[in-house]
Amino acid sequence: MNHHHHHPSDKASAARAQREATVVGWVEGVPVPREALDARLAALRARPGALPKPGTSEDRQLARWTAHVLLTEELCRREAAARALRVTSHVPLDPVAAVHLGSISAAAWQSCAEVGAVFAAVVPAASGEAGEPVVRRWWRVRYGASLTPIGWTTLDDLPAAVADALRTSPPGTVVGHGEHRAVADEHEDRPVDADSPDRRRRGARLREFSRWLDHRRATTVVTAPGFEHPGDPSQPDCTHRH
Repeated sequence: MNHHHHHPSDKASAARAQREATVVGWVEGVPVPREALDARLAALRARPGALPKPGTSEDRQLARWTAHVLLTEELCRREAAARALRVTSHVPLDPVAAVHLGSISAAAWQSCAEVGAVFAAVVPAASGEAGEPVVRRWWRVRYGASLTPIGWTTLDDLPAAVADALRTSPPGTVVGHGEHRAVADEHEDRPVDADSPDRRRRGARLREFSRWLDHRRATTVVTAPGFEHPGDPSQPDCTHRH
């Protein structure tokens, strides 16, 4: 059931506020212009897939959601600049990781490389922990004096010297000698199991980053009328049910 009954005139005034706004909000007092939102929505509409009809309550919710993605991106751009972070390649989020962040922050991550850079700075990986343990390399190995096939392996169960030699040799190269000969015919990168220790640690870091972002948004972001958070029960288009 919906605890919030909004008068139709509330929706009309919200729609008008959203239509007439020249900015969607401010990050540390700096305005994010309406044009940025219009451009992003136009890009969304240009892609295949069903989006709400313009002028509907769902359409206004999409505009709110997209505005909050833009505000999150701007927050992270300003944070990256303030921390003088080197923003290098963009690491996409896999679906499991996106769940830990929530849809707005996950969308900002996918469209703005600074979000990932700020994540790495705010919740640094433990030493020895892979920064982005999303894929892992597996090898198809033959092993022993007669090079018997042992199937696919991460090489963790082979003697370290043999494993190191396989990692650095071209496929098909025989390494080692005697009982410890081995050859890797091919290798491939596979997604890391979702409940591996690396993935669990990364999930905890992403949830911590999500809390940090929530706090930063609460202290540095002000939204323009008509662009309240889509889940805010006080705004008239909210359909959040309990």
